[in-house]
Amino acid sequence: MQEFYSVMILESYNLFYPMLAMFIWTFLVMILTVSLRIYDLAKGRLTNEYFQLFQGAEPSQAIVKTGNNLRNLMEFPPLFYVIALLIMFSGKSDQVFVSLAWIYFGTRLGHSVVHLTINKVPPRFLFYGISNIVLLTMWIRFGLSI
Repeated sequence: MQEFYSVMILESYNLFYPMLAMFIWTFLVMILTVSLRIYDLAKGRLTNEYFQLFQGAEPSQAIVKTGNNLRNLMEFPPLFYVIALLIMFSGKSDQVFVSLAWIYFGTRLGHSVVHLTINKVPPRFLFYGISNIVLLTMWIRFGLSI
């Protein structure tokens, strides 16, 4: 029984790593967003007043894309953190949940990379759709396990 419990604890810790990866990616996008804003402020393309209400001068496409992507990372991914924590703390973590969590992170990463580079809607939407199906699967699977 002790060995089974140790495996369950290990699986719970394994679920932490895709959450950490998601956090690190979100933090990197935030750093990119802030860096681009500071750069445009320093070059005089935007003013501090612009950032008070996001009105006035037109920001660069890079600022708009990174800002939109960062906002997007604050919409559905928090539901990922919630379900991952629920799975971990309930002791229900297993390799399927860990794999789903990594797939979720990978599809969110893919969505961001497309969004921040070529910004084509069809591949971006594909990553977005798959990530949300994976997230829904995690919630349903957890719900059925309790």
